[in-house]
Amino acid sequence: MLKETLNVLPEKGVYTLIIFLSEKSFMKIGKLGEFNFPKGYYAYTGSALGPNKSLQNRVYRHLCKEKRLRWHIDYFLQSPKVTVTAVVAIETNKKLECKVNKLIAKKLNGTVLVEGFGASDCKEKCKSHLLFLDEMESVEFETLKLYKENFGEESSAIFLV
Repeated sequence: MLKETLNVLPEKGVYTLIIFLSEKSFMKIGKLGEFNFPKGYYAYTGSALGPNKSLQNRVYRHLCKEKRLRWHIDYFLQSPKVTVTAVVAIETNKKLECKVNKLIAKKLNGTVLVEGFGASDCKEKCKSHLLFLDEMESVEFETLKLYKENFGEESSAIFLV
């Protein structure tokens, strides 16, 4: 059922996971170490652009709780206190991941809590691709609005909760 729902997402492009952490949590994030994460919303921006990479498959992997922990986001998403509430995406072959991340930081007041999170290979020197948005109301709709205003009406979203 979930896999079919993801069909509305583009095949390739940039995506943002909107994540809600239901209570303050202390988590180990791979080799980055252990961190306290406050209750609230988070935005994680990633991409799937290369050959044989499917954005739908990437997001599906993120949403699965049972998986080999490979990326920083895998460690964060494995917590039972974490829920992905929405996925917003745009079809593109351009490397817009950092641009989207910076827009979310600026327009939605995203805060970096863990430097290097999801940004170890970032060419634009982003401090983190996971941003804390506190308990912002309508974060899913605000993120979709930001995508549409900056990348066009073809931006898509799936609301999971």
